[in-house]
Formats: sequence, C-alpha cells, structure tokens
Amino acid sequence: MDASTIHQYRFVLAFLGLGLIFGMISVAVPHFIAPRHRGEKDTFKTYESGIVPERGAWRQFSLAYYLYALLYLAVAVDVIYLLPVAVVYRTLHTWQSLVEIVVFVAVLAVAVVYSWRTGVFRWD
Repeated sequence: MDASTIHQYRFVLAFLGLGLIFGMISVAVPHFIAPRHRGEKDTFKTYESGIVPERGAWRQFSLAYYLYALLYLAVAVDVIYLLPVAVVYRTLHTWQSLVEIVVFVAVLAVAVVYSWRTGVFRWD
C-alpha cells in the first residue's frame, strides 16, 4: 500500500480504531466498577417477586417459538429493504424496478408458503 491509499482511508481506519477502543473500554470498565459478592446463596436464586420459587429458571421452550421469531425477523428485514424502494419508486419510472420488486416479494412469498406447508405455523 502506498501513502495515498492510506491517506484516502484515514477516516475509515480512525473510526475502526475508535470502535475497537470503545468496545474494549465498555468491556473493561464494568469489570473494575461492578460490585463483587461471592458466596451469597441468594444471589443465584430465581427472583419471582418475593415468592419462593417452585423450580429453577432453566426451562426448555418449544421450537415453534424460535421458528416464529426467525420468520418474524425475516419478514421485518424484508420490509426494511422494501420501504426505501417504495419511497423512491415514483422517480424510477422503469419496468426493471417493478420486476425487481415483484421478484423480491415472490421470493418472500415462496418462503412463507414453504413454511406453511412444512407445518411451521401449527402449534402441535
């Protein structure tokens, strides 16, 4: 790399360095500031609003919750990508943009139909 290339990327390198420094600070400072309580048995108990806990906090959840969460995440990300396209669609005036939008929504629809057929939406 010559000096002109490094000179062009100086802001990127500066932000990368600042990000690394802030990341290390945010991990290191709580380690030094946080209070330490060792040996107290009540610290490791499950808190249930003052009621004596009936069982431990670790429970196995149904896989359906995770599948719904992933499906919601996929749809939410797709909507985030479609929103800017919908805002500038009037200024594009091309069939190519319409075809791209239709293909994108079709792929999303195929994923939803696939999830429906494989039984993701059933609570059995």
